[in-house]
Amino acid sequence: MHFVPPLALPPEPRSLQDPWNGLRFDHPVPRETVHKYEASEVLLTDAARLEEERFAVGAAWHRDHFLDDQGGRTSDPVLLAETARQAAIHLSHRFHEVPYGHHFVLGELSVELTAPLPAPGTAPLVLGLDTRCLRTDRHPRRTRLELDAEVHSRAGRLGRARVRWEVLEPRRYALLRKRGTADACAAPAPEPARAVPLSPSRVGQRRDRDVLISADPARPERWWLRLDLDHPVLFDHPSDHIPGMALLAAFRQVALATTADRSRYIRSMVTRFTSFGELDLPVSVTAERVGDADGTGREVELLLRAEQGSHELASARVISALPCADRRLAGATC
Repeated sequence: MHFVPPLALPPEPRSLQDPWNGLRFDHPVPRETVHKYEASEVLLTDAARLEEERFAVGAAWHRDHFLDDQGGRTSDPVLLAETARQAAIHLSHRFHEVPYGHHFVLGELSVELTAPLPAPGTAPLVLGLDTRCLRTDRHPRRTRLELDAEVHSRAGRLGRARVRWEVLEPRRYALLRKRGTADACAAPAPEPARAVPLSPSRVGQRRDRDVLISADPARPERWWLRLDLDHPVLFDHPSDHIPGMALLAAFRQVALATTADRSRYIRSMVTRFTSFGELDLPVSVTAERVGDADGTGREVELLLRAEQGSHELASARVISALPCADRRLAGATC
């Protein structure tokens, strides 16, 4: 068990100091409240309602997590995305009365950063999320919700995270999955030919099992998803489909391999999920450079698509940026 020191609240803006007073940062929330089997995979530490749809959420990041960048200088934005995903699940159960046993179906998971994320040191990196979480549609058997959070550390505001999801009761989910499986089998995906796994260092990892993509020698803009169904993080608990976080983490690795510039950081990553992915069929990921996001060459925008046969599973727009050499620069000059 790790000890997490109390949150050092950001000095600005002052109005955000009070929401995190009284929250705990020394112990994770119960693992079942974020749909994790291992307590070590729980990133949240506490949450409290501030207003009808506004919540304060505490989180703590530790070193050497699979979803974290292994370079040691910054944290991976995928770790922030997972934190937001866990916050969406936790708030749904705790404050929106969503029953356990219902299924959460991701629609969107996005992060937007103001600067590279700081990395945990010998002590955990503690975060505060000023969060709005609300229902956008009500139905006797299904509920749509969305979460929008400003993310802060002791250094100040880090950026924003957004999650959109739908909750389905078990019977409706089973019908949806049955139809999706039939559609996937009707249009089987082509087998990858001579796909070559990338080295861990090329995608910011240290272990072979954490590499989620293979290169396609015939098409340099295409990659193939590598799934390890025994992966202790991505498959922390059994799943009947490809987890959304596996696709998002694969998108991150493709973006890193495509730009081939480790000095860049992910400034924005907007991921939308459209179909369930079957575990036993290949998934291709294509990367298209759609231009310079700011017209200066400092930012590169990629459009990524994950497909299984004729079905698109997810897409992402990823903007990578060079960090400012002078942190006093801002806006268009940065």
